[in-house]
Amino acid sequence: MNRNEAVFYEQYESHMKAQEEQRVAASASAAASAGSPIFTYSEFGLDDPGEFRNFMDPPASS
Repeated sequence: MNRNEAVFYEQYESHMKAQEEQRVAASASAAASAGSPIFTYSEFGLDDPGEFRNFMDPPASS
């Protein structure tokens, strides 16, 4: 390995470590502020429909 390759891999390694640290920090930040990502109907000024109706799986008729 010549000097240029050694310098490249050294810089690449430090770059990858910095990116991983940023990912970990972003992940920890997201986990710390993890409120409910789901909005409620009232936040949009809508009436709450009550129980969720799954139109893809209708109740079996008796």
